[in-house]
Amino acid sequence: MNSLGTSIVNGIYKIVINQILQSPGIYYRSELDHNGISVYTGTIISYWGGRLELEVDQKARIWAFLSSAMGSNLREILENVCYPKILISTL
Repeated sequence: MNSLGTSIVNGIYKIVINQILQSPGIYYRSELDHNGISVYTGTIISYWGGRLELEVDQKARIWAFLSSAMGSNLREILENVCYPKILISTL
């Protein structure tokens, strides 16, 4: 590896980029949307399965995003929510 952090293999510069690995837990972040308004997001990463992301927008609505890797299908999700008709109307 040279002083620029690259390697030369067969005369071609190569760069090693590490992927950030997030451990299981809860992660919070605040971002500005395209209008400059803060959007707060919390991500729950489990030891196994998928991840759940909760987002609060400018109107104080809470959005939930489920990763498809969680193994739940739409029928199972609808059976376990309090107001399935409202959920269906948002799809």
